[in-house]
This record gives sequence, structure tokens and C-alpha cells, in this order.
Amino acid sequence: MNKKNFKKPRIPEKLNRVSEPMALLEEAQKEETDLVNKQFEGIFLTKFDGKDIRFRQSVFINCKLMGCYFDRTWFTDVKFINCNFYNTSFSDAVFKQCAFENCKGEKADFYGCTMQHVSFTDGCFVGAGFDASRMSYIMGKQTDFTEAGFSQCKFANTDWMQVCFQKAEFFKTSLQGMNVTHCNIDGIVVSDSMSELKGMKVNFFQAVDLAKRLGIEIEEDHGTE
Repeated sequence: MNKKNFKKPRIPEKLNRVSEPMALLEEAQKEETDLVNKQFEGIFLTKFDGKDIRFRQSVFINCKLMGCYFDRTWFTDVKFINCNFYNTSFSDAVFKQCAFENCKGEKADFYGCTMQHVSFTDGCFVGAGFDASRMSYIMGKQTDFTEAGFSQCKFANTDWMQVCFQKAEFFKTSLQGMNVTHCNIDGIVVSDSMSELKGMKVNFFQAVDLAKRLGIEIEEDHGTE
């Protein structure tokens, strides 16, 4: 991916800090109005139904959204900093020019979501589900996607650095052109034919491990006497 084409969130320096988040979210949902230039800080929501809300040019800081429902929600030019989305659903949500910094999303559900120009840094999304998602211009650095689901996804223009995909599932997802040479892909789950891996860029040690999974026996060259 050409990093020059990657678009970061465009957020104004001055934001309006939200003092009554629950009331604001419920009103925006009811009136179908966008929430713009907002700063959500330190909010704690459990099992909140926030479907179909639209956020633009806003920041979430130290927020906990636990077991909530933000299906079909739109996030445009939004930053999430030190947030926790444990078991929260973002099914069919849209993320455009967003950043997840030091966030936790264990068992979060991003099924069918659309992500464009989204970055993940220093995060933990163990067991999260991204199945059937469309993900383009995605950057990941030092983030844990162990046992996460990426089945039937469509990837384009990705940049992964020190990302853990251990035991992650990529069933029926083409990894053509994806560079994982600086990532952990131990035990990734694909189909028996391993066709998903065609065109994926790996390092020597990863190639040896994948070859063994195909039943290829590799002998060390001890030279000739």
C-alpha cells in the first residue's frame, strides 16, 4: 500500500465535550441527526442500543462500550483512544477515516462492516469477528487479532506491521498481495486447498511452515562430502 494515499481522520482542534452522553445519543437516534465535533470521554455504556447513529469528526477517549449494539452506525473522521468495545456489535457499520489507538475489542462483532482508511495501533481484538467485511486502506501496527474472524472478507491496500493473526480465520478470503512478513500467522485457518494464500507475501520461515501444512517435506542441505 502506498502510505501517501492513506487518509487520517480530519478532526478539528476544538471539540464539544459531551456531559450527558446517554441523552445525546438517544436524541440523535430518535431525530436521525448526525453527531459532529463531539468529544466523548470516560463514558461507560452497557447493552445500549445505538443503532443507525452517525458520528462525524469526533473523538472517543477512555470509553467503555460493553455489550452494546451499534449496528449500521456510521463513523466518519473519528478517533477511538484507550477504548474498550468488549462484546459490542458493529454489524454492517461504516468506518471511514478512523483510528483505533490502544483499544480493546475482544469478541466485538464487526460482521459485514465497511472500513476505508482505518488504522489499528497497539490494540487487542482477540476473538473479534470481521467476517464478510469490506476493508480497504487498512493499517495495523502492534495489534493482536488472535483467533479473530476474517472469513469471506474483501481486502485491498493493507499495511501490517507486528500484527498477530495467530489462529485467525481467513476462510474464503483472498490474501492476494497482502504482506505479512512482519506478522505472526501461526495456525491461521484457511480452506484445505489453502487457495486463500495465493499471492500473499511471507518471509522464509513462514513459507517453510506453510509448506509443511501442505505436506511438503523439507530437507536441510548439508552439502556434499
